[in-house]
Amino acid sequence: MANGQANRIRHIHRLDADTTGPVLYAKNSFAQRRLDEDMRSKAVERFYLALVQGIPRKPQGTIDAPIGRDRHRSGLRRVSPTGEKAVTHYEVMESFDDAALVKLKLETGRTHQIRVHLTSIGHPLLGDKPYGGRPVAMNRQALHGSELVFRHPFTRDIIRLNAPLPSEFSLLLEDLRHSRS
Repeated sequence: MANGQANRIRHIHRLDADTTGPVLYAKNSFAQRRLDEDMRSKAVERFYLALVQGIPRKPQGTIDAPIGRDRHRSGLRRVSPTGEKAVTHYEVMESFDDAALVKLKLETGRTHQIRVHLTSIGHPLLGDKPYGGRPVAMNRQALHGSELVFRHPFTRDIIRLNAPLPSEFSLLLEDLRHSRS
């Protein structure tokens, strides 16, 4: 508004409630169109770190399972053959006694996608009570948007935003490291 023009901030990429990390907004309609096109063409990359229950059998993989609304639990989602296409890539970064630190890359962006996909393979997020995760000291799901990569809407330069782990996530990670058998 410095030049007297009223600009409506436009949302491009958001996070689920209780998930930390970077978000992306556009300050004008041109930037919104460019960034929306980049999201649709999968030119925007989104990486996450998660602490999950148990240790996935395969150290890396892809979860390709459609996601739809959960008819029995309002506000939640589930893997559903009639749902929308959803693809999540994962890699186990570190293993603990009964948990793992997992790096994830989203190919699509469905509501609760990471939470639903990890639960569907038997590894819900620690602290994610609605999706079966056991309670942890941080009182929320252990999910953090660690990196967001996109092209500047005007210059087309690649911008890489890295978000450090929040303190409560770091503390939980350290607790898991210290409690290894």
